[in-house]
Amino acid sequence: MENMAILIRTRYILAILFGFILGFGAFYYLGHPQIEIKYKEIEKIVEKVVTVENTITEIKEVPVYKKQTRIVYLSNNQDEETPTVDPEELECMTLNIYREANNQSMAGQIAVARVVMNRVGDRRYPGTPCKVVYEGPMTESWKTREDKELDEHQRIYYPVRNKCQFSWYCDGKADEVIASKASNIKWKLAQDIAYQVLAFNKWSGMIEGATHYHADYVNPTWARQLRLVGKIDDHIFYRWD
Repeated sequence: MENMAILIRTRYILAILFGFILGFGAFYYLGHPQIEIKYKEIEKIVEKVVTVENTITEIKEVPVYKKQTRIVYLSNNQDEETPTVDPEELECMTLNIYREANNQSMAGQIAVARVVMNRVGDRRYPGTPCKVVYEGPMTESWKTREDKELDEHQRIYYPVRNKCQFSWYCDGKADEVIASKASNIKWKLAQDIAYQVLAFNKWSGMIEGATHYHADYVNPTWARQLRLVGKIDDHIFYRWD
C-alpha cells in the first residue's frame, strides 16, 4: 500500500511538470509570431509617417493684410439724392468733434456733435453749428486796437481765455496741427460723423436733448443748475429742465 501511494504521488508530480512544460512551449511557439506581427505593423506605421514627412519640401511665410472697413450711413430713402452740406459748417463741426473727442469712442464723438445740434435747435443759442462752436466773448488784438482808422473787417479778435463754449477754442494752449486730413483716420471719422449729423440728423435722441457736458475730472458750478443725462466715456452730459 505504501508503494502504491508513492507511485500515485510521483505520477501526480510528473503530470504537473508535463502540463507546465506543455503550457510554456505553447506560449513560446504560439505567442511569438503574434509579437512579431505587432512589431511589423508598428514598423509599417513608422515607415508611413516617415514617408509623409519626407513629402514636405518647403514652408513659405505669406504676408497677411488686414482689411479695413468703414461704416457708411445712407438715407432711408435710397431714391433721394445725396444731401449737400455747407462745407464751412461741415468743417466747423468736424473740427469741434476732433478737438473735443478724438480720444473718445465713436459714441463719445457722436454725443459731442449732438450737443452742438441741440444748441442749434435751442433759441438760447446761435442758429448754426459754426456760431455755436465759436460762441463766446471776444477781445480785440492790441495790434489793431491801436489803429483807430482801421476798418472793422480788418480788425483781429481773439476769444477771451476760458470763456468760450468749447474749451479747445480758448484754453490758451497751442492746438495740434492736423496734417494730411485725407489720410488721418481720426479726422475722417469725425468728418463722417459730422456729415451724418448735418445731412441726415442722425442719432437725434441719443443724449436726450443734452446741451452741456464736461470732463469727468472737473466739477463746474453750472452743472448744479442742469439735469444730469448720463456719462459717455470721459464726458458727463446735462440738459435744461
